[in-house]
Amino acid sequence: MTENFSNNLFMKKKLYNLWMKKDMSILQHLNAFNRILSDLLNLKVKLEEEDKDLLLLYSFPSNYDHLATNIKYGKKTLKLEDIRHMLQNELMKKMDFTEEVIEAKSAKKNKI
Repeated sequence: MTENFSNNLFMKKKLYNLWMKKDMSILQHLNAFNRILSDLLNLKVKLEEEDKDLLLLYSFPSNYDHLATNIKYGKKTLKLEDIRHMLQNELMKKMDFTEEVIEAKSAKKNKI
């Protein structure tokens, strides 16, 4: 029982202290978050959906605040899948923007 209690505390601490690092992609961060949730589920720890949603939202750095605001105030209910979907859309936008920048630089070089 003591070992299970210690494991629960350790995994909860890991979840509550999760923070996206600067060199980490959105997908890597989502995977880390999901692994922790999976580990907690295996330990029979129950978390409210709203708590999971908020923990994920606030685990991102301040440059994602606009996303958190849109998610929080754009819906009457908050679902983890909605948050994941919006984060993946944000990732796709960034990838598209990066590709456009690379293409523009390449075109500029070709003109010279």
